Amino acid sequence: MKNDDNRKYSELEISQILKETLGKTFGEINQYEIETFNKGTFGHIYETDVYGYNMNSYSEPDFIDAGIELKVTPYKKNNDNTLSAKERLVFNIINYDDEIKNPFRKSHFWYKNNKVQIIWYLWEPNKKKSDFRITHEKLLNLALSEDLKQIEEDWNTIINKIKAGKAHEISEADTMYLGACTKGANANSLRSQPFSNIKAKQRAFCFKVSYMTQLVRKYIGRYEDVERFLNNKNISITEFIDDIVNKYKGKTQTELMNIFNIDTKAKNIRDMIIRRMFNVKGELDKTEEFMKANIIPRTLRVEENGRIIESLSFPAFKYKEIINEEWEDSLLKNTFEETKYMFFIFKNNGKDYVFKGIKLWNMPEMIIEGDLKNVWQKTIDVIKSGNIVKEIDENGRRITNFPGMSENGVCHVRPHGRDSKDTFDLPVPDKLTGATKYTKYAFWLNNSYLKKVISDCLE
Repeated sequence: MKNDDNRKYSELEISQILKETLGKTFGEINQYEIETFNKGTFGHIYETDVYGYNMNSYSEPDFIDAGIELKVTPYKKNNDNTLSAKERLVFNIINYDDEIKNPFRKSHFWYKNNKVQIIWYLWEPNKKKSDFRITHEKLLNLALSEDLKQIEEDWNTIINKIKAGKAHEISEADTMYLGACTKGANANSLRSQPFSNIKAKQRAFCFKVSYMTQLVRKYIGRYEDVERFLNNKNISITEFIDDIVNKYKGKTQTELMNIFNIDTKAKNIRDMIIRRMFNVKGELDKTEEFMKANIIPRTLRVEENGRIIESLSFPAFKYKEIINEEWEDSLLKNTFEETKYMFFIFKNNGKDYVFKGIKLWNMPEMIIEGDLKNVWQKTIDVIKSGNIVKEIDENGRRITNFPGMSENGVCHVRPHGRDSKDTFDLPVPDKLTGATKYTKYAFWLNNSYLKKVISDCLE
């Protein structure tokens, strides 16, 4: 019989009961009583069938006496045999009015989620959900976590945006590990905020997919070769970066080579310098912190006249796939909503390149829903209509209808293949040329937009 007294299990009892389910499928646990599974069914099975208490939406942790919140979450095996989280781990909905009233350690987020019992199951394609198997578990005690300082900073970043009347501008990429993801029936699920009359999307605290992937690999897969540069648990990523900038800003490339004893003429010299700044041997984007936060490092060279030579490219899109996307679930939108970029800026002084600083950046929500969405939509319209080629000039060059750099001040579409023969199939033949394949194209951030993004580092 289901009884809310079962929410009073001790930490040891919770663990002992849980361990009896490892290796079983959800169908075995539930005796195949549930035929239709939805997103919440896996957690409900643990609540009702394993621990024997009623499903609820209480504001307290699931287990009151132990102060433990229960979370059931999937992971998957990739084609290269690595493991990844299937989705973000979603916590409580953010109450914009109440969450701002207390500091982190007295917040509702901390009260409900400072101890999280994670239960992992293996998601497999083409398999009945009742046959998904529970494989691993981990009690995550945030108070003891090496990531606590960063998680607290992330929470404060979200709260400070609400206090500034900018809850409607919150993006998951604003933060490193703890995000604020949209949570509602659809993108139009809006609610009021205390310091602005503008309605904001309903959001919930979450551990990002990138963060959960690293937990999966650490506690289920292999993790011994991953470097970590934050050896002090009392410092956050942004504090570490500030230390680097304070130490090396204004030094020339030659001076930095001398400091780090680098003697080479390799083309990737600036990448080598950056790795030494962070005191890592391998690639910076393969460090634990960068992978957890989904940070992409990029080196930007600024010429004497202040111009950035190169625009920033993204992977080529497949014509047949992009036309079937909906904006809310599109690859482009998700990329900018979930990714943070770290720009390492070097400016030419006429004789050498000078390190000007580091810019941590993510695209503002208003730009994502404005210029970025417009370029994405126009690109899809061009592909669907078969009107890719606008005209062929006197030199035989194809002029397309894809949005160019003059479309807006943020982004554009242009080729991103090895050559004109590097193509993807078209869903609709091009009307002017009859082509059924076309050169690979991609979305690019304008170099002029990148200059605005890093302008404060060039002053």
